[in-house]
Amino acid sequence: MPDSIQQKILVLRFSALGDVALTVPVIKAFLAANKDVSIVMASEKQCAGLFSGIDRLTFEGFDLKTEFKGFIGIFRIFNLLRKKYQFSIVADLHGVIRTHVLRFLFEASRRKTEVINKGRIEKYALVRKDNKIFRPLPHVTERYADVFRRLGFKINLPQVGDVPVDQDKAPVKIGFAPFAKHAAKMYPLDKFKEIVQYFDRAPYELYFFGGKGAERLLLADWESHFSHAVPMSSTSSIADELEIMREMQAMITMDSANMHLASLVNVPVISLWGPTHPYVGFYGFLQDPLNAVQVNLTCRPCSVFGNTTCWRGDHACMEQITPEMVEEKLLKLLKG
Repeated sequence: MPDSIQQKILVLRFSALGDVALTVPVIKAFLAANKDVSIVMASEKQCAGLFSGIDRLTFEGFDLKTEFKGFIGIFRIFNLLRKKYQFSIVADLHGVIRTHVLRFLFEASRRKTEVINKGRIEKYALVRKDNKIFRPLPHVTERYADVFRRLGFKINLPQVGDVPVDQDKAPVKIGFAPFAKHAAKMYPLDKFKEIVQYFDRAPYELYFFGGKGAERLLLADWESHFSHAVPMSSTSSIADELEIMREMQAMITMDSANMHLASLVNVPVISLWGPTHPYVGFYGFLQDPLNAVQVNLTCRPCSVFGNTTCWRGDHACMEQITPEMVEEKLLKLLKG
C-alpha cells in the first residue's frame, strides 16, 4: 500500500443510479481494508443518499444538467475539487468523456490516476447477434475493485451468495419495482400486475417503487387498486427509499437501479431479465444467481444496457416469462 497517513483519494463515478449504487459495497470494502485512507466521492447530486453514514467518505455532488453541464462544467468540477480537497490519487470508476478529461487535467496537476477497464470487447462478444461467446464476465464491482488494486491498494470483496430472508417477520413485506431506464428491459405491465394481484392477500403487504411523473402516477393507481398495498410518498429521497426497502423480505425488480438499491440493504431480489443478462456483470451484488428469472433464447443477450430494439420483433425474452414463473420463484424464496 502507498506510504501515507490519512491519504485522500478522489473517486469519480457519475450516472447512472444503479451503477453508482454498485460502487458503495466496493468503497466500503476498500475503506475497511485501508484504515489510513479517506475518500472524496464525486458523483451526481441526487446520489448523495447512497453514501450517507460512510465513515472517512466525503460526498461531493454535481448537477450535470445545469451548473456543471458540458465542457465548461467539466472545468468547473476540476477547479472545485482541486481547490477544495488535498488528494494525490484519482480513481476513475466511470471511464467516459467527462472523466477522461478530468483525469487528464488531474494528471497534468501531478496526480496519480487509474481508470476502469470496462471490458468492451468481451461484452460485445457476448451480446452480438452472431457467433456469441456466451460466458460470465467479471462483475462490475470487481472491475471497480481492480482500479484500486492497480493503484497499489488491497481490497477483497465479499463473495456472491444468497441473501437470507427473515421469515419470522409478519406481515410479509414485498417490494415491487416494475420500471427500468430502458423500455426493452421492462416486463409487460399487464403481466406484472397479475403477479401483484396474486400476492394481494394476507399475510402480505405490497410496496411499489418507481420514479417520478408518469411512473409515480401509475403506482399511485395501483396503490388505490390493491387492497394490501401500502401508499408511499411521491417525494421520497433515495435515503428514504433505502430505509423502506430495508424492511422488505423480498423484492421483484427488473434489471434496474432498484435491484441494486435493494441489494445495498441486503434484501433478496427476484429479478427479471430480457435483452440483458446477468453474465454481462451487472447482477445485484451478493444476490443469489438462482433468483434471476429468464428464458433461454439463442438471441440473448442482445444488449449490455438494454437500449436496443428486438431483433426478432416480438420481445420474446420478456413475453415468454409467465407470471407463474415469477410467483413460484418468490414463493420458494419466502419459504427459504
